[in-house]
Amino acid sequence: MIKIARAIALITCVGAIVAVAVPASASVHKRNVTVRFASCRSSGEFAACDASGSVNHPIRIKVHVKASPNQRVSGDWAMTCTRGTSVGSTSGTVSGLTPRVKELRMPFANPDSCSVDATVGLDNGGSIFVYLTARVP
Repeated sequence: MIKIARAIALITCVGAIVAVAVPASASVHKRNVTVRFASCRSSGEFAACDASGSVNHPIRIKVHVKASPNQRVSGDWAMTCTRGTSVGSTSGTVSGLTPRVKELRMPFANPDSCSVDATVGLDNGGSIFVYLTARVP
């Protein structure tokens, strides 16, 4: 009878330690989140859209293009980032069929902030929605 009581007490104690330790360790691991930091909409025969904005401490930056009706789009993007006193820039093109998502190349890893401008236009008439997202800590 005493052995059973000790076993129950030991199981209860271990369960209490695990219940306290799991939430504490889970809160230590911070998850990254995706934020939308710029967007624009346009419509018409040759609709074009210019989304521009800035984001702090980006891990990854993407341009998203949606059109109605889905069709070919083309455009370009430019990015300027800072890290401490360093400044770097990159640029490129965006093209393809919508919906289109393109990850943008950053000039260096772990920037303090980045400013991005993406201009995309439709090849045919309709409406276009362009937005920029960043993965941040």
